[in-house]
Amino acid sequence: MTFCARLRFKILSRLNLKEGSDISLSLPAFSNLSFEMNGEAHPFGYWMTALSRGHESEAKARVAGERLADALMMIGAVDKLGLDLGFSKPTLGFGAMLSDKVRKATGKELRAETHGLMVYEEGSVQILNFEARAEVLTDPASFKGNLSTWADLTSSVNERQRHCAALLNDSFYAGRVEPQFILRISAVEALCGQDVRDEQYDGAVTALERHLAGLTIDEGLRETLARTLNNARRQSVRQAYLAKFRTLELAAEGTRFDALYQLRSKLVHEGQGRGELQEATNDALEIATMLLSADIRATKAIFG
Repeated sequence: MTFCARLRFKILSRLNLKEGSDISLSLPAFSNLSFEMNGEAHPFGYWMTALSRGHESEAKARVAGERLADALMMIGAVDKLGLDLGFSKPTLGFGAMLSDKVRKATGKELRAETHGLMVYEEGSVQILNFEARAEVLTDPASFKGNLSTWADLTSSVNERQRHCAALLNDSFYAGRVEPQFILRISAVEALCGQDVRDEQYDGAVTALERHLAGLTIDEGLRETLARTLNNARRQSVRQAYLAKFRTLELAAEGTRFDALYQLRSKLVHEGQGRGELQEATNDALEIATMLLSADIRATKAIFG
């Protein structure tokens, strides 16, 4: 008995393969790995399916599938392919009567197609799916090489890195420049935790909190000021992202991003810049992918 991890996802720039044809890869992290092109996705992009077969348990198949998803997420973000890995939810639901008929006729469990990860015993399921542009093709050899690189680098990927990559991938599917720009700026924010300040600063905040507790003021105002003081224990968003760029020896890119962040604030809070952000959007993508790549490599160097 062996198990399969099946990952179905969208890719914006499809591999230069005929629909239904596949490529096989041999990577230490994944068993019997193959990719297949499945045709166009709505409203844009293409469906692609990855299969990792031969796992000795469902748990091991799931771990392999989740790690493959991490590697693909980084390819989509950093290599600018634009991948949508979904949320691993079925696209259809079937009644008990239909499911029973299929099981009696085929001996298999009927499952709806899934956008995301599906794990099952090999040969035990039947998957059913219903689906009622100039393009840039991706070289399969380049895709293989990139996946091999990121499969190694993402062995210790963290949640901030995943969230950053997910936002960058989302930006490729945004229909306008403005949401692309906001998502790419937000991706950098997501990567940069707001650390607690030093002990001297923290002690000063504690003293102010004690003073506030002794004041005779409206309770609603006291709660508001208490939250403000508590938030003051941590770095501001700006301090957090500038510190991240400095830590990764990307101070020059941090200065560039700082200017882009001001444009983002003007767009979101004042409505300024609409229709004028194409260059800024491209710069935000370049900086965000550079920062994400450097952060993942730094994590790999620490944790292996």
